[in-house]
Amino acid sequence: MASRADNGEGSCRKITSGKLEGKWRVQYILEDARGAKKRLSRVFSTQREGKDFLREIRRDGSRLRHELISNLTFGEWFNWLCDNDWPESIDPKTLRDRKARYKKYAEERWGKVKLTQIDPVDVKRYYSQLRDQGVGQHTIIALKATLVRAFNQAISPYLRVPHFWRNPFTLDLPTPERRVAVALTPEQAKKALSSNKLDDKRRAMLGVFLLAGLRLGEQMALTVGQIQIEHGQILVDRAVKLDENSAQIVGLPKGGKIRTAVMCNTLQALLEPLIEGRDPEEYLWSAATENKPRMKALTYATWRRIKKEAALPDDMSPHDCRLTHINWIEKLCPQVSATTLKEHVGHSASGVTEINYTRPITPSQEILRKSLDAILIS
Repeated sequence: MASRADNGEGSCRKITSGKLEGKWRVQYILEDARGAKKRLSRVFSTQREGKDFLREIRRDGSRLRHELISNLTFGEWFNWLCDNDWPESIDPKTLRDRKARYKKYAEERWGKVKLTQIDPVDVKRYYSQLRDQGVGQHTIIALKATLVRAFNQAISPYLRVPHFWRNPFTLDLPTPERRVAVALTPEQAKKALSSNKLDDKRRAMLGVFLLAGLRLGEQMALTVGQIQIEHGQILVDRAVKLDENSAQIVGLPKGGKIRTAVMCNTLQALLEPLIEGRDPEEYLWSAATENKPRMKALTYATWRRIKKEAALPDDMSPHDCRLTHINWIEKLCPQVSATTLKEHVGHSASGVTEINYTRPITPSQEILRKSLDAILIS
């Protein structure tokens, strides 16, 4: 049976043996700074002192709670977030990467430092030391984002440091030179898609990248059944991801957002020969010997071949195709609404209910379909 100290009331009992015999012990269960329950124990000379203290705790435990919070180290807080908060909001691979960067670059420096004792001057010196050690700027920026996020959550919503506290990790860092993305014109895309060096499979893969704007993981997981020829659309309800152990798995698209992407007639003509007579559960571009998605390395090997055969720029990536696709719609299809574009490429939610219970072809989607065909035909 739980004691009174465990049920929120606390206890005040006389000590009957040992060197503290005759004194009074107060015990109380209080949630500590990491959300775990901790038993507090205090000894008083008289029963009255003990009961006065107990009444104060019952009325307002803020003083003791502050005492616990003020001793919380950054490492304890970071580990609590990894176990109790972040798994609910980010995918396993992202969590694994955060933990790995923290363990390699930050744990030794900040793990045992109390949250309230992290000095921005020390943080600035720390970032400089990382650069001097040869850590890449992109890695430092990713690490900084993790440290900032962890400390921000200590401020709000968890109140592990005072609400007026400034985040010491939010110091400006030199921004690395950004890679210049490659965006094709419609004429360049038409020329690439018509290359006689591409076979039907690779031509269709390039078509999906350029004309549907799918992400790499969504393209890798694409099955025959997702190509809905009768509706002129692609159901994007799955994507290839990596779990916390870097194993390839198939799950929901980014952000858990299921959507339908518009399929223009040009893309439909590329995909029809590829899906004819095949089982709906087959992957469009499966692994060589079994029906499962190609690994990312093999997909990139195919992409390198496509670049060569279609005479695409050497530094063009699959994601540049998505950028190209969105650029066309934004710049060359002014009659397409921003909402339609976001739903098409997955930048806003279009829930399962909407997908299942609305008309598969809306006037706005038809505008997008015709616009894509028009800029390719012109």
